[in-house]
Amino acid sequence: MENPELIASKFKIRASAALDICTGTVGLTDVQFARMAELTLREQGTGKPLTADMVDELAKLKMKHAFPELPDGAKTYCKKWLKEYLYKRRPDIKSKYIDKGNAQEEDGFTVMCLELNLGMVYKNTTFHEDEYMCGTDDVFTGGKVYDNKCSWSLDTFPMFETELPDAKYEWQVNVYANLRKVSDGVVAYTLVDAPLDIVERELRWIDDQNKKYKKAMELIFTEAQFKEAQAMYFPDATDTYFIEIPQEKRIKPFGVTKDEAKINLIIERVKMCRAYILTLLK
Repeated sequence: MENPELIASKFKIRASAALDICTGTVGLTDVQFARMAELTLREQGTGKPLTADMVDELAKLKMKHAFPELPDGAKTYCKKWLKEYLYKRRPDIKSKYIDKGNAQEEDGFTVMCLELNLGMVYKNTTFHEDEYMCGTDDVFTGGKVYDNKCSWSLDTFPMFETELPDAKYEWQVNVYANLRKVSDGVVAYTLVDAPLDIVERELRWIDDQNKKYKKAMELIFTEAQFKEAQAMYFPDATDTYFIEIPQEKRIKPFGVTKDEAKINLIIERVKMCRAYILTLLK
């Protein structure tokens, strides 16, 4: 096996997992800190004497304050990373949501280019990294990084939201912006038609033609594609309430400004993760 110090030093956080190691408090929470202060005063003679349980509680709080540890979520991520690194096995995560996102990625980019006036752009395939973090943004143009999130259905598309619905994407774009040495990024949710093979899979176990019609409406948003699906999978449906969603309504961009406090926290946590990984190896 490689030298443990060398292995631990190779840990870098992927942009998509930045929040995984940054969630949770290192050291004492505000409540725990207040409790330690209260018990310390009683230990020093202010108020009632400490009980035996309180003496033990205070000792644990002081230890945690003096030697802060990673939160459990970050520890779990480190263990997962180390297993993957040592034995060269990484789980192949599959779901219908990921399948649609992968299959319709180019359509999502097209909507982004047209509606955000990006001009002709192509998906970035260059992997970027520095000493602490790594990742591959979707699009880099005009001094901004763009990350496309292809929504599964209208129900999951944040059409009327005013704030980025998922915090992990803000952290992800922060990493991309830091790696690209720029200050701004965009998380763009797009709503594009599901490929017909995915539509077929979703309709496979539905017998009623009108129920197929309704289900297909959850996955298809343009009239041309819906008519094609109807002719193939539910030609005898009597429902007629399909409404096309205009392209300009099928994109929702959220601006992200790089937050140096977040970048500094990521760096701090990566260092702590490396130290924890070293304890696992030893």
